[in-house]
Amino acid sequence: MALGLNDVDVDGIKALDKRVRENPALGKRTVKLRSSWQRGVKALVEIGAQDVAGQSAVAPTRRFFVTMDAPAGLGGVDAAPTAAESLVAALAGCLTSGIAANAALFDVPIAGIDIDMEADIDFRGLLGHDKSVRNGFSDIRYTVTIKSPASEEKVRKCKETIDRKSPVGDTIANPVNITSKFVFKPS
Repeated sequence: MALGLNDVDVDGIKALDKRVRENPALGKRTVKLRSSWQRGVKALVEIGAQDVAGQSAVAPTRRFFVTMDAPAGLGGVDAAPTAAESLVAALAGCLTSGIAANAALFDVPIAGIDIDMEADIDFRGLLGHDKSVRNGFSDIRYTVTIKSPASEEKVRKCKETIDRKSPVGDTIANPVNITSKFVFKPS
């Protein structure tokens, strides 16, 4: 595989774009995960499977594992980031990779990308002290620093495009339908 500008697989992005334009059903993907309890409040999340139109869209060997825990005050041993920290980390990662991809697609060379992010959470909501306080983050702020020999206008376009197009940002900023089922197995 030949990587393009900024070591981004531009040909791969363009090929996917072409396939989805020709067959919009290929753009609808289901990402599958499994979280397993590891004692205490630790979870091991397996990520890998994806389906398109009911068919596997990735190799069966594609498997990634993310561990989540909590600090002692929230019942954990602080062995891994919390799920909430992982959520904002996913946003930071999405923005970083999205800027790099946009830069390659827009023919903008990049020498460096850094994102400094802060997210505010009030544990009074989570702990049930105040029902008017939300359980999750109330505010997320980030600063993007991009080093490039290109013009500021071209580089800004890379950042502003992912601000509008980030799938993680969109998921956090807009309501998502969440449904759940319960299965009981006596032990």
